Amino acid sequence: MKRIRVLRWVTMAAMVWLVALGSPALADDNVITIGYTGPLSGGGAVFGKNLQMGLDLAAEQINASGGVTVAGGKHTVRVVSMDDQFQTALTVSNAKRLVHREGAKMVFNPASNGIFGLMAINEKEEFIICAYTTNQPCVTSGNRLIYRGPPPMLAYVRAWADRAMDVHGWKRVAMMPDAYDYGKLWSGLFEQYWEEKGGTIACNIPVDFMKVSDYYPLLTKALATNPDAILIGSSSEPDAMQVTQARELGFKGGFIIIERGKLDEMERLVPDINMLNGCIGTSPLTFYPQKNAKKFIKRFAERYGEDVVVTHESAIAYGNVLQYIGAIQLAGTTTDVYQIMDAMKSPELVKLPLLKENDVYETEKIFPNGAVKGLILGVEFIDGKYSEPFLVEAPDWVYTEKY
Repeated sequence: MKRIRVLRWVTMAAMVWLVALGSPALADDNVITIGYTGPLSGGGAVFGKNLQMGLDLAAEQINASGGVTVAGGKHTVRVVSMDDQFQTALTVSNAKRLVHREGAKMVFNPASNGIFGLMAINEKEEFIICAYTTNQPCVTSGNRLIYRGPPPMLAYVRAWADRAMDVHGWKRVAMMPDAYDYGKLWSGLFEQYWEEKGGTIACNIPVDFMKVSDYYPLLTKALATNPDAILIGSSSEPDAMQVTQARELGFKGGFIIIERGKLDEMERLVPDINMLNGCIGTSPLTFYPQKNAKKFIKRFAERYGEDVVVTHESAIAYGNVLQYIGAIQLAGTTTDVYQIMDAMKSPELVKLPLLKENDVYETEKIFPNGAVKGLILGVEFIDGKYSEPFLVEAPDWVYTEKY
């Protein structure tokens, strides 16, 4: 009899545990949950937290304005964040928890390898991926439940290469991209375009910025090839360290900064701002002239403080939340992910007041493959200060075609 009671107790406990595991933690139909899995610790933590700040700011703004009305009902928005340290296995397990425990219908992730991992499961498990990446395969693979916030990396590749060769006359480039999928894709596109323009790749030395902090040995190898410029691309902290150590080794040439590194963050991390002379990279958001950009910068400073650098990670993540919530409004559903994605690609999305009054990049369109097209500016660092920003122009095929 005692054994039967124990078995009953164990069975009941297991059933309670399974119910808790299988149902959303907040089973509230009036709450729209956005999941975020990204690097919140380790070498990519600054990058990951910049994204998190943008997501949180958008949710807070929507809630402060009274929430969002969907099919006649009022809803609030919440963001649930989980750390994955850029590890794909953690990304996937976090996403499953966010979807099945937290009730998220959209999961935001900022790493190519993590996004590819999510793409293997998201259509089956019916959740949308918001991909913070510039890689093209994520939007040309046929996945119906994905949209990409940033511009395609080829837009940056072409603009940075044209600037480096056509303006500065650089011919030899030593590539030191990150050692992960993102860096491999970016450097592969750059190498192809650079050589088509008549340039030379002096060497290709991948950098595992999650494990390496002493870049002197790798830089010594790269500098031995006598480059005019070095292509680097991990995130702002490791990029700033590589620039510093290259200058300490006597390098006088330029740097082509893959867009994940931000010059306005890097200038706070190098011991001498003149070390950044000769850098080509994305323009700081503070140079964007649009009214909505200035509104966002003000809102960001009020929320996080004047001393916190406002980055494109934060601004794009903020905009992606607005796009998702706007699509939910247009679709009239918080749960049907296919209807939401159809609304995401509707020309009516960018006309909604939520976007027209807040969209930092003045989104032009979202293509059928989920790629978002908006304003992009580049900049250089010359004689201890920024140059005038220049427009990064890219034809539609850069957003839509496989390459």
